[in-house]
Amino acid sequence: MRSSRLMTSLFLVRDDQVLLLYRRGSRAIANSWVGIGGHLEPDEMSDPAAGVVRELEEEIGVGADQISGLALRYVSLRDTGAELRHTYYFTAALGRDVRVPSSCAEGDLRWFDLTMDPAELEMPPTARVALAHWLRSGRHDDGLRFIALGAPLL
Repeated sequence: MRSSRLMTSLFLVRDDQVLLLYRRGSRAIANSWVGIGGHLEPDEMSDPAAGVVRELEEEIGVGADQISGLALRYVSLRDTGAELRHTYYFTAALGRDVRVPSSCAEGDLRWFDLTMDPAELEMPPTARVALAHWLRSGRHDDGLRFIALGAPLL
């Protein structure tokens, strides 16, 4: 029997760039590049959008009124061998005049061009798949996609 972990992640976009967080010291993942997000609270299980908005405010001080076009783009399930990790990947546009810090309590923040290759970054497996697909083709439609990765074979 495996435990289950529910998380959110937001790829925040502005001016042909995407904001990523180099998360350090996480209980769930190794130090790596991710979207803004984190664990869902019990009252957010049926509303992951509320969880990603809460995390956005907590991590970088950006409120729901400072973004537009919040959309659920990918839902992933990854079996790590020890637990099942469910992640809801969202995208949104950041308002033009909204400032974001260069770092937060979770790690360092950096803007990347939308032409970047996620394969060149240290990223959790489902984050890399979601971002790579979204950069390549997913940002040109409104589709919702599903990602499933099994535990490594021994």
